[in-house]
Amino acid sequence: MTAPQNPDASAPEPAPRRTRDGAVIIGPTILARYRPGALIGLPLVAVLLSPFAGAGLQQWRAGRVRVGHDTLLEQLLAPAAMQLLIGALLLWALFALWALVPLLMTHRVVRFDQRAATLVLRKGLRSTDRARLADVDHAVGEPERGSIALIGLRGLDDEGAQTLRQWVVPEVGWDAASFDGLRALQAAAGLSPAPPRLELVLENRRRRIAGSNRELADRLGMPWRPEYEHDEAAFRAEFDRIRRVLGGQEPPRDGDPEGW
Repeated sequence: MTAPQNPDASAPEPAPRRTRDGAVIIGPTILARYRPGALIGLPLVAVLLSPFAGAGLQQWRAGRVRVGHDTLLEQLLAPAAMQLLIGALLLWALFALWALVPLLMTHRVVRFDQRAATLVLRKGLRSTDRARLADVDHAVGEPERGSIALIGLRGLDDEGAQTLRQWVVPEVGWDAASFDGLRALQAAAGLSPAPPRLELVLENRRRRIAGSNRELADRLGMPWRPEYEHDEAAFRAEFDRIRRVLGGQEPPRDGDPEGW
């Protein structure tokens, strides 16, 4: 879990999504999560399954024609291409409806009202918990898709003892606006806001690449230099040279690993 880091004066201000009344939304909205699947993934599935839907429409049309129906609908469905097209559209609509139902039931976000300094945890279409901004103990999250945010809230139990409960916000790294909601809460709660999502994603990618390159270097016995952490081109050039040396295609230099 990425903890808030020192703010950078040059970092852009958070630009989270907001409700109609101006409340900051921490996490992705239903539309933000639904749109990519509905506009890209589900149409592809519908096209792949359109022959089955087209065959069903053909049988339905044949039955209608046999009993004497010859309306504009039957004429429209006469070409096979039209049967495939309409079948794909019907499947798209059906899949889109099926995908929306579980999303509505499992969706979870936090709404942060900056004017009232209050937070509301929403699950699906209902509010399940409330808190004050002053109760926020920590707010951390990862910028990658599939990650979660944890918002720790101070409170008192029935006996007056101090307690700490946590709200879990799934997919806080879905996109920049979702992550900016968390950054806005961190700033308002007096915590150090995390850097922008893009900056963190690029840094995570750099670390993964550097880790992979370090493993490759270890396999060849290649010395690791600090500049390779940030300069992949320099690593690749030296890595290729070491491979040529080990393959006997180039004379070795001082410090090069011995051949196999």
